[in-house]
Amino acid sequence: MTISIRQKRIYEEITTRLQTMVQNDDLKPGDRLPPERQLAIMFGVSRNSVREAIKSLEQHGVLISKPGAGTYIAENSQANLAMAMGDAFARERHRLDDIFELRLLLEPQIAHLAAQRITKKELQKMQSLISAYTKNMRDGLPVYFYDQAFHDAIAAATGNQSITLLMDQMHELLRESRDEALQSSVRSAKSLEDHQKILEALSMRDPERAREAMTDHLKHTREIVFTSTTGE
Repeated sequence: MTISIRQKRIYEEITTRLQTMVQNDDLKPGDRLPPERQLAIMFGVSRNSVREAIKSLEQHGVLISKPGAGTYIAENSQANLAMAMGDAFARERHRLDDIFELRLLLEPQIAHLAAQRITKKELQKMQSLISAYTKNMRDGLPVYFYDQAFHDAIAAATGNQSITLLMDQMHELLRESRDEALQSSVRSAKSLEDHQKILEALSMRDPERAREAMTDHLKHTREIVFTSTTGE
Protein backbone atom coordinates (compact mmCIF):
# COMPACT_ATOMS: atom_id res chain seq x y z
CA MET A 1 0.00 0.00 0.00
CA THR A 2 1.32 3.41 -0.96
CA ILE A 3 1.54 5.88 1.95
CA SER A 4 0.81 9.52 1.11
CA ILE A 5 3.34 12.20 2.01
CA ARG A 6 0.89 13.76 4.46
CA GLN A 7 0.17 10.41 6.15
CA LYS A 8 3.89 9.63 6.30
CA ARG A 9 4.59 12.93 8.04
CA ILE A 10 1.77 12.28 10.51
CA TYR A 11 2.98 8.90 11.63
CA GLU A 12 6.59 10.09 11.77
CA GLU A 13 5.41 12.92 14.05
CA ILE A 14 3.61 10.38 16.24
CA THR A 15 6.75 8.27 16.30
CA THR A 16 8.76 11.25 17.50
CA ARG A 17 6.20 12.07 20.22
CA LEU A 18 6.15 8.49 21.47
CA GLN A 19 9.93 8.48 21.50
CA THR A 20 9.88 11.69 23.53
CA MET A 21 7.50 10.09 26.05
CA VAL A 22 9.97 7.21 26.45
CA GLN A 23 12.90 9.60 26.73
CA ASN A 24 11.11 11.67 29.40
CA ASP A 25 10.17 8.55 31.36
CA ASP A 26 6.45 9.16 30.82
CA LEU A 27 6.57 5.64 29.45
CA LYS A 28 9.08 3.31 31.09
CA PRO A 29 10.51 -0.05 30.00
CA GLY A 30 7.92 -2.73 30.61
CA ASP A 31 4.97 -0.31 30.51
CA ARG A 32 2.05 -1.20 28.32
CA LEU A 33 1.27 1.28 25.55
CA PRO A 34 -2.28 2.75 25.63
CA PRO A 35 -4.65 1.20 23.06
CA GLU A 36 -4.50 2.47 19.47
CA ARG A 37 -7.89 4.14 19.83
CA GLN A 38 -6.77 6.08 22.92
CA LEU A 39 -3.51 7.12 21.25
CA ALA A 40 -5.42 8.25 18.16
CA ILE A 41 -7.61 10.48 20.34
CA MET A 42 -4.59 11.72 22.32
CA PHE A 43 -2.72 12.74 19.17
CA GLY A 44 -5.79 13.77 17.15
CA VAL A 45 -4.99 11.44 14.25
CA SER A 46 -6.36 8.29 12.63
CA ARG A 47 -5.82 4.85 14.13
CA ASN A 48 -4.04 3.85 10.93
CA SER A 49 -1.42 6.58 11.50
CA VAL A 50 -0.94 5.35 15.06
CA ARG A 51 -0.57 1.81 13.76
CA GLU A 52 2.16 2.88 11.31
CA ALA A 53 4.03 4.69 14.09
CA ILE A 54 3.89 1.65 16.36
CA LYS A 55 5.11 -0.55 13.52
CA SER A 56 8.06 1.79 12.96
CA LEU A 57 9.05 1.70 16.63
CA GLU A 58 8.65 -2.08 16.74
CA GLN A 59 11.08 -2.37 13.83
CA HIS A 60 13.61 -0.36 15.83
CA GLY A 61 13.14 -2.43 18.97
CA VAL A 62 11.62 0.41 21.00
CA LEU A 63 8.27 -1.39 21.28
CA ILE A 64 7.36 -5.06 21.60
CA SER A 65 3.98 -6.37 20.47
CA LYS A 66 2.61 -9.33 22.43
CA PRO A 67 -0.36 -10.98 20.66
CA GLY A 68 -3.45 -10.83 22.81
CA ALA A 69 -1.68 -8.80 25.50
CA GLY A 70 -0.91 -5.46 23.85
CA THR A 71 2.17 -3.44 22.97
CA TYR A 72 4.92 -2.76 25.54
CA ILE A 73 7.96 -0.54 25.91
CA ALA A 74 11.06 -2.70 25.36
CA GLU A 75 13.53 -3.14 28.21
CA ASN A 76 16.38 -1.81 26.05
CA SER A 77 14.26 0.98 24.58
CA GLN A 78 16.66 3.78 25.53
CA ALA A 79 19.51 2.22 23.54
CA ASN A 80 17.28 1.52 20.56
CA LEU A 81 15.77 5.01 20.82
CA ALA A 82 19.07 6.64 19.87
CA MET A 83 19.34 4.35 16.86
CA ALA A 84 15.75 5.07 15.82
CA MET A 85 16.30 8.83 16.09
CA GLY A 86 19.50 8.56 14.04
CA ASP A 87 17.67 6.64 11.31
CA ALA A 88 14.84 9.17 11.35
CA PHE A 89 17.26 12.08 10.88
CA ALA A 90 18.99 10.23 8.04
CA ARG A 91 15.67 9.65 6.27
CA GLU A 92 14.67 13.28 6.79
CA ARG A 93 17.96 14.54 5.39
CA HIS A 94 17.64 12.33 2.31
CA ARG A 95 14.06 13.45 1.71
CA LEU A 96 14.95 17.12 2.08
CA ASP A 97 17.86 16.65 -0.32
CA ASP A 98 15.45 15.19 -2.89
CA ILE A 99 13.05 18.11 -2.42
CA PHE A 100 15.74 20.74 -2.90
CA GLU A 101 16.99 18.90 -5.99
CA LEU A 102 13.46 19.05 -7.40
CA ARG A 103 13.09 22.73 -6.55
CA LEU A 104 16.39 23.52 -8.26
CA LEU A 105 15.16 21.81 -11.41
CA LEU A 106 11.84 23.65 -11.49
CA GLU A 107 11.89 27.04 -9.80
CA PRO A 108 14.80 28.75 -11.60
CA GLN A 109 13.08 27.96 -14.92
CA ILE A 110 9.79 29.28 -13.55
CA ALA A 111 11.52 32.52 -12.53
CA HIS A 112 13.09 32.75 -16.00
CA LEU A 113 9.65 32.56 -17.64
CA ALA A 114 8.03 34.87 -15.09
CA ALA A 115 10.58 37.60 -15.84
CA GLN A 116 9.35 37.65 -19.44
CA ARG A 117 5.64 37.89 -18.58
CA ILE A 118 5.26 39.56 -15.19
CA THR A 119 2.90 42.54 -14.91
CA LYS A 120 3.22 45.72 -12.88
CA LYS A 121 0.35 44.57 -10.63
CA GLU A 122 2.12 41.26 -9.93
CA LEU A 123 5.34 43.08 -9.09
CA GLN A 124 3.43 45.27 -6.63
CA LYS A 125 1.95 42.16 -5.00
CA MET A 126 5.42 40.64 -4.56
CA GLN A 127 6.69 43.88 -3.02
CA SER A 128 3.79 43.74 -0.56
CA LEU A 129 4.70 40.17 0.35
CA ILE A 130 8.30 41.18 0.97
CA SER A 131 7.13 44.09 3.16
CA ALA A 132 4.92 41.73 5.20
CA TYR A 133 7.81 39.26 5.42
CA THR A 134 10.09 42.03 6.70
CA LYS A 135 7.59 43.14 9.33
CA ASN A 136 7.03 39.63 10.66
CA MET A 137 10.75 38.96 10.78
CA ARG A 138 11.32 42.19 12.69
CA ASP A 139 8.52 41.29 15.13
CA GLY A 140 9.82 37.76 15.64
CA LEU A 141 6.79 36.19 13.94
CA PRO A 142 6.75 33.28 11.44
CA VAL A 143 7.57 34.20 7.85
CA TYR A 144 7.18 30.87 6.06
CA PHE A 145 3.65 31.79 4.85
CA TYR A 146 5.03 34.83 3.01
CA ASP A 147 7.94 32.73 1.74
CA GLN A 148 5.55 30.29 0.09
CA ALA A 149 3.26 33.07 -1.14
CA PHE A 150 6.23 34.80 -2.81
CA HIS A 151 7.19 31.65 -4.72
CA ASP A 152 3.54 31.04 -5.64
CA ALA A 153 3.31 34.58 -6.99
CA ILE A 154 6.30 33.93 -9.25
CA ALA A 155 4.62 30.79 -10.61
CA ALA A 156 1.40 32.75 -11.20
CA ALA A 157 3.36 35.46 -13.03
CA THR A 158 4.27 32.95 -15.77
CA GLY A 159 0.64 33.04 -16.87
CA ASN A 160 0.88 29.28 -17.37
CA GLN A 161 -2.01 27.53 -15.63
CA SER A 162 -0.26 24.16 -15.76
CA ILE A 163 2.70 25.56 -13.82
CA THR A 164 0.40 27.18 -11.26
CA LEU A 165 -1.53 23.93 -10.87
CA LEU A 166 1.69 21.94 -10.53
CA MET A 167 2.96 24.24 -7.77
CA ASP A 168 -0.40 24.02 -5.97
CA GLN A 169 -0.27 20.24 -6.08
CA MET A 170 3.31 20.26 -4.82
CA HIS A 171 2.56 22.45 -1.78
CA GLU A 172 2.49 19.52 0.63
CA LEU A 173 5.82 18.25 -0.65
CA LEU A 174 7.52 21.64 -0.82
CA ARG A 175 6.18 22.58 2.62
CA GLU A 176 8.72 20.15 4.10
CA SER A 177 11.57 22.33 2.89
CA ARG A 178 9.82 25.36 4.41
CA ASP A 179 8.73 23.60 7.61
CA GLU A 180 8.58 25.88 10.67
CA ALA A 181 11.01 23.57 12.47
CA LEU A 182 13.61 24.33 9.78
CA GLN A 183 13.24 28.09 10.07
CA SER A 184 15.81 30.29 11.80
CA SER A 185 16.68 33.97 12.03
CA VAL A 186 19.68 33.33 9.76
CA ARG A 187 17.52 31.61 7.14
CA SER A 188 14.84 34.32 7.33
CA ALA A 189 17.34 37.12 6.87
CA LYS A 190 19.11 35.40 3.98
CA SER A 191 15.82 34.52 2.29
CA LEU A 192 14.68 38.14 2.54
CA GLU A 193 17.91 39.30 0.91
CA ASP A 194 17.52 36.67 -1.83
CA HIS A 195 13.85 37.48 -2.42
CA GLN A 196 14.75 41.12 -2.92
CA LYS A 197 17.34 40.15 -5.55
CA ILE A 198 14.79 37.92 -7.31
CA LEU A 199 12.24 40.72 -7.30
CA GLU A 200 14.83 43.15 -8.66
CA ALA A 201 15.57 40.77 -11.55
CA LEU A 202 11.86 40.32 -12.24
CA SER A 203 11.34 44.09 -12.15
CA MET A 204 14.06 44.47 -14.78
CA ARG A 205 12.39 41.76 -16.89
CA ASP A 206 15.77 39.99 -16.99
CA PRO A 207 15.13 36.22 -17.41
CA GLU A 208 18.74 35.08 -16.98
CA ARG A 209 19.26 37.20 -13.91
CA ALA A 210 15.98 35.95 -12.42
CA ARG A 211 16.97 32.34 -13.01
CA GLU A 212 20.38 32.93 -11.45
CA ALA A 213 18.88 34.74 -8.44
CA MET A 214 16.42 31.90 -7.81
CA THR A 215 19.17 29.28 -8.15
CA ASP A 216 21.34 31.16 -5.66
CA HIS A 217 18.39 31.50 -3.27
CA LEU A 218 17.63 27.77 -3.27
CA LYS A 219 21.29 26.86 -2.85
CA HIS A 220 21.66 29.29 0.06
CA THR A 221 18.52 27.90 1.71
CA ARG A 222 19.62 24.31 1.24
CA GLU A 223 23.03 25.06 2.78
CA ILE A 224 21.47 26.75 5.83
CA VAL A 225 18.91 23.96 6.33
CA PHE A 226 21.47 21.18 6.14
CA THR A 227 23.88 23.02 8.41
CA SER A 228 21.14 23.39 11.03
CA THR A 229 19.97 19.75 10.79
CA THR A 230 23.48 18.32 11.05
CA GLY A 231 24.75 20.76 13.68
CA GLU A 232 27.73 21.71 11.53
